[in-house]
Amino acid sequence: MVRKTVILDDKLADGLSLLAKKDSRDFSGALRHAARIGLLAIENPELTVQEIKDIIEADAEFEQGRISRLDVRSL
Repeated sequence: MVRKTVILDDKLADGLSLLAKKDSRDFSGALRHAARIGLLAIENPELTVQEIKDIIEADAEFEQGRISRLDVRSL
C-alpha cells in the first residue's frame, strides 16, 4: 500500500467522516472505498452507484466462497 498526503476541503472531509461512521470504517478506509466507487463509476458510466456497490459486495462474497459463479450454459 502506498502512503500519500492528500489535502481535502472541510466539506469533503466531513462527508468522508460521516461515511466512515455509517460504514464502521476508519477515515482512510472510507476514503479508499469512496475512491474505488468513484473510479468504477467513471469507468462504467452506464451503472448506478448502487449497482457498483452491489457488484463490489458480490465480488467480496465470491472471494470468500459464499457464492459461486453462475454457469449461464445451465440456464
